[in-house]
Amino acid sequence: MLRPLLPALLLPALTAAEPSLAVDWPSFLARQDPVWERMPKDYFQGPFVGNGLVGAIVFEEPGQPGTLRFEIGRTDVYDHRPTGPAFHHRCRLPIGQMLLTPVGKVTNVSLRTDLWNAEVTGTLTTDVGSLGLRLYAPSGGPAVILDLSPQGGEAGATVVFRPQQGNSPRFTVQPQRDKTFTYTPNPPFTVSRQGDAEVVVQPLLAGSDYATAWASDTRADGRRQVAVTVANRRAAGLSPVTGSGDNALAQLAAVRAEDPAQREAAHRAWWHAYYPASFLTVPDARIESFYWQQLYKMASATRPDRPVVDLMGPWFKPTVWPCYWQNLNTQLSYFTTNVTNHPDFNEPQSRLLEDRIEDLIANVPKEWRSDSAALGRVSGFGELRSSAPGPAVLKPGQSYQFLALPWLVQQFYLHTRFTADDTRLRTSVVPLLVRAMNVYRRTLVKGSDGRWHVPMSYSDEYGQAEDTSMNLAIIRWGFRALLDTTARLGIDHPDRAAWHDILDHLVDLPVDPATGIMIGKDTPFAKSHRHSSHLFAVYPFQVLHPETEPACRPLIEQSLRHFTGLVGDECLFKFTAASSLWATLGNGDEGLTWLNRALTILPTGPTIGANTLYSENGWPTFESPLSAARSLTDFLLQSRNGVIHVLPAVPSTWADLAFHDLRAEGAFLVSAARRSGRTAFVRITSLAGEPCRVRTDLPAPVRILGQPGVLTPDAGGVLTLPLAKGQTAVLVSGDAPTDLTLAPRPSTAGPTWGLLGR
Repeated sequence: MLRPLLPALLLPALTAAEPSLAVDWPSFLARQDPVWERMPKDYFQGPFVGNGLVGAIVFEEPGQPGTLRFEIGRTDVYDHRPTGPAFHHRCRLPIGQMLLTPVGKVTNVSLRTDLWNAEVTGTLTTDVGSLGLRLYAPSGGPAVILDLSPQGGEAGATVVFRPQQGNSPRFTVQPQRDKTFTYTPNPPFTVSRQGDAEVVVQPLLAGSDYATAWASDTRADGRRQVAVTVANRRAAGLSPVTGSGDNALAQLAAVRAEDPAQREAAHRAWWHAYYPASFLTVPDARIESFYWQQLYKMASATRPDRPVVDLMGPWFKPTVWPCYWQNLNTQLSYFTTNVTNHPDFNEPQSRLLEDRIEDLIANVPKEWRSDSAALGRVSGFGELRSSAPGPAVLKPGQSYQFLALPWLVQQFYLHTRFTADDTRLRTSVVPLLVRAMNVYRRTLVKGSDGRWHVPMSYSDEYGQAEDTSMNLAIIRWGFRALLDTTARLGIDHPDRAAWHDILDHLVDLPVDPATGIMIGKDTPFAKSHRHSSHLFAVYPFQVLHPETEPACRPLIEQSLRHFTGLVGDECLFKFTAASSLWATLGNGDEGLTWLNRALTILPTGPTIGANTLYSENGWPTFESPLSAARSLTDFLLQSRNGVIHVLPAVPSTWADLAFHDLRAEGAFLVSAARRSGRTAFVRITSLAGEPCRVRTDLPAPVRILGQPGVLTPDAGGVLTLPLAKGQTAVLVSGDAPTDLTLAPRPSTAGPTWGLLGR
């Protein structure tokens, strides 16, 4: 469960009046629900459910019109062979599908994802009757439940489970992709009956196994419950001795013995506590619905006590990328969790970095292990073993790749800043960041110009160059973060002088007068490319910004327009990066243009699906839609360098919007309402008592509601608020607004996602 957050409205306030949140959550989320008026045909169209561990996605079985396929997945079902490439030997493995076949021919389809209750409901109408269905993954355990309500001749509808052989998906879909590698399949699965239950056991060459058990129960009134459980012997809390088959059957027996009403109530209680942690509403029904579906998706894919999400979540699909990719994918998956006031959802990734530090150390050469750590792009489940920089980088013509670990550590750092957890910042983040940055110290070269240079390296995913802009951005952020953090925490680190020297003498970002920021030395951004790695100094590392260097704005805008102006390598996360980059510059109109481009459904090519899952050349990549949700929050709230920016990049067409308890660095909860194109008020609550500096678009004079006097901004327009821990301030301009309510915007749009129109 989520760690409880103290309700903001119970905290002592500095104000005479308090804004109130007026949201009828069931009806508000109902208008965000995706609906299907046509049969979903594939993985990127169908509705899905999940509980952070197991899940199912629903679409029509290819070649069998009218048969619904429920693809079953469990996020920790990974191979675990000790050696060999991770994408074959330590990869995600398939489980199988439930197939629901009606008696008659399907004449009508009506499906809906009920976000508030986290279930898929609907009806298949056939020429002999109908099948009502409800699908959900109860929050408490590793099960998927399908409730069926047949009418007429559909009492004879059949349900079967079709197992899938547990082999490397990469080998299965493209056996010739890795031509120099010979893959040895796992042993065949076995199927057996235990009473009225069926169990499928998949043994693994590496030892252990995983298993699926299922059964169907019919009530006296004809309604049926189909329960599926998946057990993985390597999972915590399961018996490593008896085998996964026995574990799966025991789980199934427990599910079948439960009171369905109590199970449903517990499931719904979890979700009903989850959504209200924050709230937002914007005057674009499609974007608003998309945002709330991403919150549903994230909590379906992972939880604070569940595994780190991979490229699929609990919704398996054969793919060439069946592992953890950490040069962008993992990072973008967790892009929204802090801002949306769900910081506990960062815990799986943060704990993994803490628990597997020995993996990170082992990734570098032996002679570096006393002080360094690194991570390559790809790793398996529950580990951080991956190829990383080694002595080969010192050979002419060789390259190295640094991005994965520093970017993950930046997210860990931000997690501690959003929660004001200085203890963890001191004991976990700083030591790990020191190790990550020491890899740079071991490879940087001081040239005859007296400047530190980055030797030949890789700029994700563009190519090689010296003095890559991506690495220069990481270096500036990493060493600056170490200097600032150790100073603030009073850590007398012996390497501070060396960090200063690197920052003081680091080569400048390479710039091409015609195109802007370059990939690296002598390497302009000259071809269409999806990854914005060369612009990381602007976002997400934010070491180059007009607030601190006003003269850099033309360069950034030139670089960004050039990045998006080259057409050919189109990708959702290219467009979300452009959206957030423009939002960082305060340009909400450009940001909205690229957010809308990201959410455009295309008939071919990389595109977002009707269910908001994302297809990259037919392969699932979970992270990209989450980055689009972050682009939206970047319009509304940003925090950097100790300043909270409220409504920093609102599109000019968005006259009315509101948000409540979005979270900023320093552990501040921020709310605001905008009406008729003007900000009505801003509410800020301090959870930790850190210094509160805020920039808003409220015209002067700005005052704290209920307090005498006005606030005087500094030269940069930043206000300092006298907030102690637990206090709240409401900022207004001029007379106090008569309406301090935060409520959903009116809407008559109807459903905007799913498959609409018959």
